[in-house]
Amino acid sequence: MKNMTPLDLLRAVWRRRWWFVIPSVLGLIVAFGVYRSLPPTYRASTLVMVEPQKVPADYVKPTITNSLAERLDTIEHQILNRDNLERIVREMNLYPELRGAASVDDLIDRVRDDITIKHQGETFRIYFEGGNPRTVAATANRIADLFIDANLELRARQARETSAFLETELRNTKAKLEIQEARIAEFKQRYMGELPEQRDTNLRGVEQLNTKLEINMDALDKAETRKLLLQREIADLRTAAQNRVAPALPSGPSAPSRVDQLRTELAELRARYTDRHPDVIRAQEELARLEKLERETPPAIEVSDATPLPSVPVDPALRAQLDATEMEIRSLHAERERILADTSGLQGRVANTPRVEQELLSLTRDYDNIHRSYESLLDKRINARLAENLEKSRQSEQFTVLERAVPPSYPYGPNKLLFLAMGLAGGCLLGAVAALLRERIDSTYTDADELLRDFPGVQVLATIPVFSGSGSTGAFPGLNRARAKRRS
Repeated sequence: MKNMTPLDLLRAVWRRRWWFVIPSVLGLIVAFGVYRSLPPTYRASTLVMVEPQKVPADYVKPTITNSLAERLDTIEHQILNRDNLERIVREMNLYPELRGAASVDDLIDRVRDDITIKHQGETFRIYFEGGNPRTVAATANRIADLFIDANLELRARQARETSAFLETELRNTKAKLEIQEARIAEFKQRYMGELPEQRDTNLRGVEQLNTKLEINMDALDKAETRKLLLQREIADLRTAAQNRVAPALPSGPSAPSRVDQLRTELAELRARYTDRHPDVIRAQEELARLEKLERETPPAIEVSDATPLPSVPVDPALRAQLDATEMEIRSLHAERERILADTSGLQGRVANTPRVEQELLSLTRDYDNIHRSYESLLDKRINARLAENLEKSRQSEQFTVLERAVPPSYPYGPNKLLFLAMGLAGGCLLGAVAALLRERIDSTYTDADELLRDFPGVQVLATIPVFSGSGSTGAFPGLNRARAKRRS
């Protein structure tokens, strides 16, 4: 076979132009016939607008946060399921000519192919194609109604589920909050008096007890002094009475005096405490006072207990005063012990407050976190209930039909120009192939250039043109050829 360039191909098609023209015309005729044989297809559309929420979002925050495209995709899958499409086929009486020949699955697939949904900003169009103009318009409107109902149901269900979820979380959080409150109450009850907010009260209590202790020590000193004076007065009276009835006798060993007792007590206190301790200071002051009193009072005559002396009556008034003073001293000592015990208890509480404060801080921190979570859930639940009521009253975002579908006046398909263009293109392609095949099977050379390409070095003596007429040969008359003759 001969090698041909693109230019040679164009020349070959031109030379065999009838082989090209006839299939092209036939392809155009066949396409027109197919177009006339196909039934017309009509297309109707419904325009649906997304109407925003009527109540401002600042007052009621919507609980549905997914985008319009996501919701449309969800609703589209719900509507295009088998049950809904089967119901649409029955309600709208679609494809009556296919009811007996096609299965239900084939009809449902046909409905899915005929439905088209296009999202355009805050609106979307629903297209439906079919053979009956009124049916396609009614079907498009019916699908739009299904979209509106499905959107309302979807939003209402999401609002209910959100509200129920928040209600459950709120109950659980409230239970945790009550448990934490009970723990804090039990902790405060257990460490009552050692709580951080009672630290100042305890410190003031310690100060008040120290003041009471000072008052008690002062009263005790006065009572001790008064007792000592009464004892010496009674001793003086008794000595004077004995001197009148008996001669002076040598005195035996006397019992330890109050001064000696205080010295012994002071030595014991200094062994346990410092000189600034209140008990040490009090003992020093009392000892100094008694020593001063002892220096100023003349010594009394002591009578030996072994020496029998006549009974000397004592003034009942002095004895009563002495008994009262001794009772007061015992009461003051008891009060002093109580004050010291209370002071020690308050000081222990103050010392234990930092540990209690740390434990209470941990409990309070957990309580604050749970309480903040509870308040946040409470606000969200209130907003969720408002949003749910908004969905029930249809005041939230919803779909509204902006343009309902009407029966189309002209068919949407098949496309006449497209069919004719496709038929013409197919015929042209078939004609070009036929022309090239016819050129390939022709063994003659049309000009000297082709001959020289196939037989290099051959000298062409002359070319004789072929004249059209009755004696011309070939498949189509009028084709000009040059017969090359080789020199032998």
